[in-house]
Amino acid sequence: MIRTIVVSNLCLLREALCSVLSVEDGLEAVGASGTDREVLAHVTEAAADVAVVDLDTPGRDGLSTARLLVKALPAVPVVALSATHTPGVLRRVLCAGVRGFASRAQPPGELAALIRRVAAGDLMIHQETALATLAVVDNPLSDREREVLRLAAQGLPSEEIATRLFLSAGTVRNYLSAAMRKLSCPNRLQAVRRAEEAGWL
Repeated sequence: MIRTIVVSNLCLLREALCSVLSVEDGLEAVGASGTDREVLAHVTEAAADVAVVDLDTPGRDGLSTARLLVKALPAVPVVALSATHTPGVLRRVLCAGVRGFASRAQPPGELAALIRRVAAGDLMIHQETALATLAVVDNPLSDREREVLRLAAQGLPSEEIATRLFLSAGTVRNYLSAAMRKLSCPNRLQAVRRAEEAGWL
């Protein structure tokens, strides 16, 4: 029996997933919510074999919860569950040490099969996300353009970015213009969004 713990602050989602997974052969599921410390205690007490962490829970950084579980309980593989499956999200999830990435839209049987494979030691990624990631072209941005876009993503004006990078404001604007041109985006906000979705930031 694979003991699975579902981590989400959304009660309806958590209980529905537990109910659906518990009827699958060889799976037993319980839910957990609360602070990261409480979740860690729940996972430990449940002697979970796999933790399914909802990345999209309001009021919680699901990725930081997943990262904490990976670090604190390396023997318990983590499956990230998300409604967003862009290459950027996949890259962040894999960098966090997560062993599985599933879509909220996956049929229960597919999610159960993914959990079984992760419990067996495999790395499993939602198929559409994997295909979308393979379709992304190579990163056209230079290291400096990425650095400038990362700071722009924090909402910093060109002058503040220039101060932090020891550049002139004009040079920063040139890097932003080059990045927008390469990404075919009319403004820096869309350039940041496109680069994040592609996993380039």
